[in-house]
Amino acid sequence: MIRLIRIDKQFVTKKIFDQADLHIKPGERVGLVGPNGAGKTTLLKIIRGLEPVDGGEVIIAKSKTIGYLEQDITETPAETVLEEVMRGFPEIAQTEGKLIELEHALAEQPHDEALLKKYGKLREAFEQMDGYKIESNARAILTGIGFAPEKHKSPVRNFSGGWMMRLALARLLMQQPDILMMDEPTNHLDLNSIIWLENFLQAYEGTVLLISHDQSFLNRVVNRVVEISNQQLIGYAGNYDAYLEEKAARMELTIAAYKNQQRKLAETERFIERFRYKATKARQVQSRVKQLEKVERVELPEESNHNMHFHFPQPERSGNIVAELQGIEKRYGDNVVYRKLDLHIQRQQKIALVGHNGAGKSTLLKILADTTDIQAGSCKLGHNVQPYYYAQHQLDILNASNTILEELIETVPDKPEQWLRSLAGMFLFPGDDVFKKITVLSGGEKARVALAKMLARPANFLILDEPTNHLDIHAREILQQALIDYEGTSIFISHDRTFINAVATQVIEVDHGNLREFIGDYDYYLWKKQQEAQDVQPEKTATPAKQNDDSGNAASKKDERRLRAQLRQERQRRLKPLEDALAKSEQRIAELESLKASLTEELCRPEIIADKQAFPEKSKLLGQTSADLEKEYEIWSDLSEKVEEETARFEAEADL
Repeated sequence: MIRLIRIDKQFVTKKIFDQADLHIKPGERVGLVGPNGAGKTTLLKIIRGLEPVDGGEVIIAKSKTIGYLEQDITETPAETVLEEVMRGFPEIAQTEGKLIELEHALAEQPHDEALLKKYGKLREAFEQMDGYKIESNARAILTGIGFAPEKHKSPVRNFSGGWMMRLALARLLMQQPDILMMDEPTNHLDLNSIIWLENFLQAYEGTVLLISHDQSFLNRVVNRVVEISNQQLIGYAGNYDAYLEEKAARMELTIAAYKNQQRKLAETERFIERFRYKATKARQVQSRVKQLEKVERVELPEESNHNMHFHFPQPERSGNIVAELQGIEKRYGDNVVYRKLDLHIQRQQKIALVGHNGAGKSTLLKILADTTDIQAGSCKLGHNVQPYYYAQHQLDILNASNTILEELIETVPDKPEQWLRSLAGMFLFPGDDVFKKITVLSGGEKARVALAKMLARPANFLILDEPTNHLDIHAREILQQALIDYEGTSIFISHDRTFINAVATQVIEVDHGNLREFIGDYDYYLWKKQQEAQDVQPEKTATPAKQNDDSGNAASKKDERRLRAQLRQERQRRLKPLEDALAKSEQRIAELESLKASLTEELCRPEIIADKQAFPEKSKLLGQTSADLEKEYEIWSDLSEKVEEETARFEAEADL
């Protein structure tokens, strides 16, 4: 279906592809991976015909339609959301318009045989084009990617750039081309919309070629990975995890082959040097020299030389209470986002905010960062708290006319230039790269500049809105590890499930202006939500039998209800003690954390420090409390595993 044969592509002095080959078969779902700047977007544009190659062939089956979702959408049409999604079907729209005209004509001349005949043929043609399904399909897709039903008739001009990206995605999915190409389709989607898109693509019958830095998304969607490495296109069967495993195995073989070849080459070179001037060995020496010239050298991948090195300098210690929100009311016009909102954030917490788009996650971060007005309540930062706000559109506030170095100088004017150049080098801007203008940088490069600015001015309270957007997978992994090691406090929004699960120590769900805390990582949050859904499911399914059922059906449904009741009782018997113990452990953790916070705060007070009796007593109590808290964390972890194991065992036995 898609075949690239020995293609070459170069931009000025940078070689992107060198004699690269690729073959994509019908029905494959291919994930394109590689570091930012490797040429992933360029490859999509080459296949789409938007970018020429310098050499080689690009062969696409002529009968196949191609749909392409770009990273940046500049089009701003004036239609409503629904009309914009249906815009890709002009024939259907024209036919529907003609049908409406004929219906008006028939209303005036209901017995006109010619009109009736024409209307019948046109309606039949409309049905064959699935004209009656088009609007319902459009609405289903719009709802799936996050447009509320009441927004379907809203003008497109009312929506932000992120929603425009969603709209472009919806229009593309509606067209269902034979070849579906998407460049980072999850960047502007919330988690629910990403899961919907995953399910859509899993059932998609065409060929899919996409770029994504979301490992969970790649694992669920693709069945083949193509990596751009050293100007080549290297294919791997399976999803992203399979790719990592196979790549590691190939790397081991390459390293072994490289070492073996280097050993043999060294032996040959020693022979040549030893007998170079000995006449009796001249023929053998010449033979060995020719052998060396003909050897095809095994080369190690250069990736390891281009890794981004990143760590947070550990910040000054803040007070135990980092932020307190009390009675917050926030409105945008008539839209009330929060009413009487309370939130307490303690030192070293790493909080992930989850919830559908529009729930108020970004607004909550803006309140904490003091970048939006509130109508009531208070937001107070604790002692010595130094916040840093990484906005969702952080890249938009970079000064396009600045160079990278000038952007860093504006952030920390007191630092010497060499220090700033070293910082830029950590983010893959070595040497004269620091003189590149912001305006010529890619989205990923701008993201690295923004992160460099964050590192340049250390803070002990990070407020991060989608920090992983535009970062490639490797850069995300480094940022992820940096946040894990970070000793300050962080609250963040991300749609990358792998990132959330690795970094977050607790999850806060934002839903209709309410906050609900889950102490644990993202997997625990999902497990807890599933448990709650299972607990209410039997009540929903146990409906009374219809009156017109016969006695056999009634008896069958009675047996079914009895079986469900037995299953509920058995589940209650086996899981309730564990769940109760888990709840008690969570309560105990909350009490110990509160006591630890209180003692820590007291020990910072001058009068306590000066009290020779109180200070050692409270210090000892703090030590004991910390030890008790660590033990309780272990108890909670063991109980969580037992609940999960017992739930899985019960479901398997009940065949649920």
